[in-house]
Amino acid sequence: MNNDFIRVKSLEGELKLSQVKKSFGCSVTTKEVIFQKPYHSYHIKFEDIIGIIPANVFGQKVAIQDSGEKIFSNSCSDYFKISASKIKIYNTHGIFERGHTDVVVPLTSKFLEYVQRYSTLTTIN
Repeated sequence: MNNDFIRVKSLEGELKLSQVKKSFGCSVTTKEVIFQKPYHSYHIKFEDIIGIIPANVFGQKVAIQDSGEKIFSNSCSDYFKISASKIKIYNTHGIFERGHTDVVVPLTSKFLEYVQRYSTLTTIN
């Protein structure tokens, strides 16, 4: 694990999958997802996720954007936009909760399988 990742100490549920590629990490428990970039962690509970849809990034490397800050990653070719009614952001200045937020992240199919298995989200083909 990257030593610059800020640890989310209050995980709910059982950790099912954790993946780290270069400087981007993502984890899924039975109740939430966590995305990590050096000095920033993003914590989203399944109950707060409104939807997850494929995102057309067209070669860009956008991973997460919040409050004017862009974080970049090219760790995966499949990007998804996650809309959430609220998220927690952990950084070196503390923990902040934001209202409705969209994050665009690179996710693997294995990660999405775990999200589908443990959340109430339904896949639409």
